[in-house]
Amino acid sequence: MPKGYDKGIHAAIIFLNLFGLLMILSANMTSIATRKSLTIIFVKEIAFIVASYYIMVQAARNFSFKAFGKHYMKILIGIMGLLFLTMAFPSVRGARAWIRIGKITIQPSEFAKVFVILLMAYFLGDKQKVSTKVKSMWKLAKTPIVIVLIIVGFVTIAQKDLGSAVVIAGITYVVMLVPSNLAMSKAQRVMFTLLVIGLILMFWVTTPKGVAMIDKLPIPSYMIDRFRISANPFTNRYDNGYYQIFNGIVAFVKGGLLGVGYGKGFIKYSYLPEAENDAILAVVIEELGMIGFSFLLILYGIVIYRLLKMAFKVKFEKEKMVLVGTVAYIMIHFVFNVGGITALIPLTGVPLLFISAGGSSRMAIMLAIGLSQSVISRHKALEQKKVKHV
Repeated sequence: MPKGYDKGIHAAIIFLNLFGLLMILSANMTSIATRKSLTIIFVKEIAFIVASYYIMVQAARNFSFKAFGKHYMKILIGIMGLLFLTMAFPSVRGARAWIRIGKITIQPSEFAKVFVILLMAYFLGDKQKVSTKVKSMWKLAKTPIVIVLIIVGFVTIAQKDLGSAVVIAGITYVVMLVPSNLAMSKAQRVMFTLLVIGLILMFWVTTPKGVAMIDKLPIPSYMIDRFRISANPFTNRYDNGYYQIFNGIVAFVKGGLLGVGYGKGFIKYSYLPEAENDAILAVVIEELGMIGFSFLLILYGIVIYRLLKMAFKVKFEKEKMVLVGTVAYIMIHFVFNVGGITALIPLTGVPLLFISAGGSSRMAIMLAIGLSQSVISRHKALEQKKVKHV
């Protein structure tokens, strides 16, 4: 890691990845598991962790906005090419979001989440002088906004991966609130108000009145079903849609404070269709209880707190936007995953970062952490130079 990196974030990230490795193994300790199958899973996840750590280190040591500005079109073409390539593979649970190479799957939309952070930072950060000439937000931000709309539109319509599309849009939305130029100030005030209203509505739509309103909208029935399930996950616990949510809640009740013990959970035995992915939190709480969940919260809290602390310290808006974007990335995933599995909000199929199985999501968030560490390292180096000159 580069000199001046944040050791607190680094330590928390390592513990989160190792915790995730242990819980993925536990989620696969079922009646059909063998020593060989668990060994394969262990080796595969270790390989993902090592590769992700390498990506984080390289990003922390080598990232620069100058290089990104020079190559962002090539990166965009690469991401769009990979997104289009997913159309050549069969759908999984109705979505066509993955590229399959043997037993390895790649989800390009995960890397798009990091790309939009850098895209917005590059185009909108540190543009105070430009804002005196450009009077409208659209003229200043139209290029990155159009690119993001294309990505979100493709992920939603072609891939049918609403969860990833919402995350990409959400990250973009939060990052756009950071720049301080005058051309964006009026729009930012409106955006912030809409964000607050949106957060309130996110929980209101799972009420009976909210579901009744959603039912009248021209959206696919399977999406409406997700709102119905969140409104009352106990309506039909044997139905495919209700099954996972109901058993996830049962896992929370069984886990209590201390849990039933690592590896001793029962819900993962075919009662959670995505035990190692979207529903891994249910496995964590059933086996390790609220104590295990509290441990996760502390680690997440360390990462988020230290990123936000540095966001208030860094001088350049581009760097601030990278740090805030990474926080938004982590927070949106956390809220959607925890809220979905507890029926507080509709289930979106978004993984719990660092913990859920999946090489693409792990590599993407570790890349974002590496970019943040690069920003932190550069800021501390500048501060040291100032001290020497003084």
